[in-house]
Amino acid sequence: MRVWRDVVSNLSSALLALFLAVVVWVVAVYEKAPPRTNVFPTDIPIQILDLAENLVIASPVPTAARITVRALADTWEQLDTADFEATIDLLGREAGDHEVPVTVTTLQQGVSILDVEPDRVTVGLQELAERRMRVRVKVLDEGSIPLGYEFQLPVTTPGQVTVSGPKASVEQVVEAVVEVSVRNARDTVVSQERPVLLDDNQNRIQDLAVTPPTVTVTVVVERQVGYRDVTVRATTEGSPAPGYWISNITVKPALVTVYGDPAEIEALPGFLDAEATNVEGATSDVAARVALDLPSGVLVFGEGAGEQGILVEISIQPLLGGQTIRSELELRNLAFGFAATASPTAVDVILSGPLPALQELQPGDVQVILDLAGLRIGVHKVTPQVILPEDLGLEVKSIVPDIVEVTIQ
Repeated sequence: MRVWRDVVSNLSSALLALFLAVVVWVVAVYEKAPPRTNVFPTDIPIQILDLAENLVIASPVPTAARITVRALADTWEQLDTADFEATIDLLGREAGDHEVPVTVTTLQQGVSILDVEPDRVTVGLQELAERRMRVRVKVLDEGSIPLGYEFQLPVTTPGQVTVSGPKASVEQVVEAVVEVSVRNARDTVVSQERPVLLDDNQNRIQDLAVTPPTVTVTVVVERQVGYRDVTVRATTEGSPAPGYWISNITVKPALVTVYGDPAEIEALPGFLDAEATNVEGATSDVAARVALDLPSGVLVFGEGAGEQGILVEISIQPLLGGQTIRSELELRNLAFGFAATASPTAVDVILSGPLPALQELQPGDVQVILDLAGLRIGVHKVTPQVILPEDLGLEVKSIVPDIVEVTIQ
């Protein structure tokens, strides 16, 4: 019995020592990294669990929860959103409004969730319903389709869509509508459009699923018999003045719609000539309104091709060329009492610009100066400066040499 009492006594002492050691270790850990309580910096996404297949959520439900967490400081630094799971369990719930708790759990040891916001939410459940609906096409800008063209009734592919969602919302839908524009269309219009769901007051109904989400809308646009679009080709007579050329020609309108006997219309080439515009001796731009050369029995639509005719604008530009002129150097701004000599005394100036201006240019028209302001006795390297007549469109391409030696005494 005494031996047994000794064993029990020693075991009790050992357990007490172990307990005290654990207490000392816990106190030491808490002093080194005390527990920290705070709001977790990132909201936790809420998952919906066990929603019956024949039901749909018909009321706004929070998508995330904010939590208050207590954990050791070291653990806090390592926590991540993925360490928590927020759920709303709808198992066994039927259609109607239900107040359901938001449950947040974690698998991290030593982490306590002290508060969840919101901790409860009201979830409205409705029966899931769906309807097949024919898609109606609303054609926009019908009045802007070009003269001589017409469009057929639009077609959608597929012709029907499935609308699904809360039963009450689905029952409000009276039509699915897509819009397509035929503005200025001269060919078949094909576009992908999303059907818009409308109630009987033409208000849009949101948050319903449409399958497929887009439909292909086709509007066939055809040219009417006896009508045709043709381009306008400008013609000229005469030649610009020597040294000038035609750099561009524009025609307004560049495209006209003609109509008449179908056989005559089909026999036309793809263009019509405008009457010739005279550019004889021109040295500047020419603009004129001219008539179209129309075959017999062919008439034309269009504002620009009516009584005022076709506007032809012709750009006249001088031919460009180059020329080299030798010019004597002119010394300027030499200080009083000094003398200066330049070597060389003349330079070659290479010019580019309109050929007529170059042909009339005289050596005296080009000035080349050396600015000696601030220079004193000695040998200096000076860059020549060229002064050209204004409004001639000339440009200095090079000066040879481009640095001149100047000796001042």
